[in-house]
Amino acid sequence: MVNIYDTANQMEQDLKQTQQYQELKAAYEALKADEKAYACFKELQDLQGQLQQKQMQGNITEDDFKELQEAGAKAKEFETLQTLMLKEQALSMLMDEVSKIIFQPVQELYQD
Repeated sequence: MVNIYDTANQMEQDLKQTQQYQELKAAYEALKADEKAYACFKELQDLQGQLQQKQMQGNITEDDFKELQEAGAKAKEFETLQTLMLKEQALSMLMDEVSKIIFQPVQELYQD
């Protein structure tokens, strides 16, 4: 029988070798070197986390969305942050493709 966890652990190691991951890692290091951009990034992360919690609790307001939009607009001022976001998108696309491959047997199972 196959140990799927061995395969998953190997995929973790392989992921770290992909161009998309390496570029994201480099973009994150560049972002951390830009003090103002990194502070903006952390603020945006905090706001997103707060918004998710409020949404799960059903306590989200228009002001919450407005605050997040303002933080997002501020983030556009920083090239290092924009680069990070582009690299995140590229890695996300790769992960979506891998996910489709992994779940293909399940989809095939239900096609009858």
